[in-house]
Amino acid sequence: MHDALRYAAIRAARVNGRVAFVATIETLDFTHWKAVEDIAEEEFREEAEKKMLEFQKIVSLISKKEPRKYIMKGDRATCILELINSKEFISNLILASSSSSRGPGPLITEFTGKYRSKLKVPLTIIPANLSEEEIDNLF
Repeated sequence: MHDALRYAAIRAARVNGRVAFVATIETLDFTHWKAVEDIAEEEFREEAEKKMLEFQKIVSLISKKEPRKYIMKGDRATCILELINSKEFISNLILASSSSSRGPGPLITEFTGKYRSKLKVPLTIIPANLSEEEIDNLF
């Protein structure tokens, strides 16, 4: 994740752009216990905001601009597609590849598989094994 953040921040600085974060909250189905659902969603939102603040520090330091932050409710890939389609300023989707032997990660699998025809911006995949120096040398 930090490799993708670094890449995105450097790219944004080079093109005079900004990084946008999106965090998603899965739709919970506590139909009978709406109060429990509301509490769980608030906890997810607070955790997402905490992570975004940490990521914001990294991106702001490199790009010299505050990132845009979005928290959406629903399926992660669907939320990302909705955000990309609703914001004309988004010009690239940057994802970090997993270092797991089980595959590159669910988002990369979805955006190179069933959602590839719905993605209207270039997809950049940052390999998990790049050093900071190697990321810097990509530019």
